[in-house]
Formats: sequence, structure tokens, C-alpha cells
Amino acid sequence: MEFSCNSNSLERMEYILIGDEAMKRKLISSLILVGVIFLGLLGYKHLGTVESNSGVQGLSKSYETLEDLKAEADLVVLVNVPLYYDIREFRGESGTTKQAFYEVAVDEVFIDRTGQDFDEESEIVIKQVIGMKDRKETEYSSEQGMKPMKTGQYLLFLNKVRHPADGIVYYVSNSLQHLYRCKDDKTFKNIASDELGEISYSELTVGE
Repeated sequence: MEFSCNSNSLERMEYILIGDEAMKRKLISSLILVGVIFLGLLGYKHLGTVESNSGVQGLSKSYETLEDLKAEADLVVLVNVPLYYDIREFRGESGTTKQAFYEVAVDEVFIDRTGQDFDEESEIVIKQVIGMKDRKETEYSSEQGMKPMKTGQYLLFLNKVRHPADGIVYYVSNSLQHLYRCKDDKTFKNIASDELGEISYSELTVGE
């Protein structure tokens, strides 16, 4: 036999080996891609569930007295809400929530149980549920969630929420039934409901 014939056989074997290696690489790449997509979907589902659940706590809760409202707040502040804010949608097991995110400047701090030592120069991020819908609905219900805050000065009773995935801290209203906008220099009016309709500035500063 001639060596050339053996050489062809070796070349064919080499091609087979190269082909096998290429197939292995393609298979590994495909498995990695599938894994990344699966983890991404799982992470998105988890994120949506966490955000939705944390954002809708206390939807129906209302308070009859200012003392009760203050008692269940981590932070009571007077803030300036800007004209522009972000709107995001989060999907959970029960449905989808539409949430607004505001970066606001603090004008005055009345109560601070956050451990952050906020003052008049601080900025915080407020998260507000402005709509909800279940899986069967195509449109958000106008009766669920708060009205988006227009630019202006607000008195807010907030609770601290830390996202478990990235550690980012947001502040949410301790009740969607209580949202107070500045009426004049001495009074704040509840624009979310008829519960505890007005709060005076003097009530907030009693004992100081």
C-alpha cells in the first residue's frame, strides 16, 4: 500500500475529530445560552414579584388620627416633587402594577426612624403605585393605586423598602389613602381620599 492512501485515511480521521470538537463547542454554547435565558427569565419574574408585592402593601389601610398615621411611618417629610419622573411596570403572580419613581428633594424632616439622618439637603427616591391590573385585564384600573404626584410640595408619610436583589432603598407611602399636597403655608390637604382630610403645620411641630 502506498503512504498516500494512509495519509488520506488520517486526513479523514482528522476531519471527523475536528467535526466532533466543533459539535461539542456548539452544544456547550447552546447549553450556556439556554441557561442564561432561563436565569434571566427567573430573575425577571422574581424582580417583578418582589416589586409588586412591596409596592402594594397597605393599599386599603387608612388612619383616623395623625398620631396613628405618624406612628406607622419610618419617615415623615416635606418634599418638592419634580415635573419629570419614571414610570415602570412590574409583573407579579397576581397581575401587573404600574409604578412611578420620583427623585425628590427634602425640604423639612418631621420624623426620621430610617437611621439615615436625613436633613433639608437630602434627596430620596419615592416609589408610588399608580395602577394595577390582574392577568385577565388589558387596561389598568383607575380606581387602584394613587394618582401620580404633580410637581409641587407634598407632606409624605413613608416606609423604607430595600430591594432584596440589588439593595436599592425606596420609600413608599404607608397608606395609599393618605397623600397630602400643600394647600397654603399652614395646611396640607389629602388628595387621595376623604380620610383625615387636612393636616396643619402646627400639628406636625407640636412638642418640638
